[in-house]
Amino acid sequence: MANPDDAAREAAQALNRRLRAAERGNYVGMRVVRDPKPRFAFQFRRNAAATLARYTRDPRFTSREGGLTTAELQPIFDEWWKRFEPYRLVGGGAVYEFDGVVRFDMNIDEAAFREIAARERWVLPERLELKFSQPRNPRSIDPALTRYVRVFARQDRRPAIINQALLGGRIILRDGCFRLTEHDEGGEPLVIFGRDVELGLDADGYMVLKNTGSARAAPRIGERMTWGGPQGYSEADPNVKLLRARCGADPIVAVGEPDGAPRIR
Repeated sequence: MANPDDAAREAAQALNRRLRAAERGNYVGMRVVRDPKPRFAFQFRRNAAATLARYTRDPRFTSREGGLTTAELQPIFDEWWKRFEPYRLVGGGAVYEFDGVVRFDMNIDEAAFREIAARERWVLPERLELKFSQPRNPRSIDPALTRYVRVFARQDRRPAIINQALLGGRIILRDGCFRLTEHDEGGEPLVIFGRDVELGLDADGYMVLKNTGSARAAPRIGERMTWGGPQGYSEADPNVKLLRARCGADPIVAVGEPDGAPRIR
């Protein structure tokens, strides 16, 4: 898995600059390939081998054919980011010149996206690829607990990127609303959970958060928990609006899928 050495990299960078100027419109870019030894591949839209041979016979370099230039793909990226952003559909994306596509990481599952796309009459271009989230966990709150809870607020989108600073605090249920105590910011802000978290009971009858993706015991409400963050939320989220309607206008902290402390039985 080693990369080409420094001398090869310097020579490749020099050739890359030359090709960008001389083969504009045909030259796509440079990357490392392993076939099986690491070499620099120079990619062209057409006549790759013959084009590279006009500039070099260096065995450290090879050619690849296909792809599209950034100039051709960027308009697709810009147009569809602009269309998706008002609906909070996309968490990230990029232009992939070598593959000749634009890819977006979507915050919702495919079925939910298709509903919006049909309503908006979107026709996706061939060069646009979408990576969808898994379908949302349909389970939310154990029916036995609904009488104690005003709202179990879960975000309606799955974040594409989650910061990994270790945050923590104690999540409690006060007057039917989930709040955060014993955390760095002080006060008792309201809590909104991740899209797929569910509220249930454990074998000992404690109220717990389930489906958090952790191998540890499900974290109990009232105990100190940890999560990666900080995580954002959107005031356009219907669940945020419901949380405010039922629990007030206090600050909100998004805790995603919290992890509990190890529990000794």
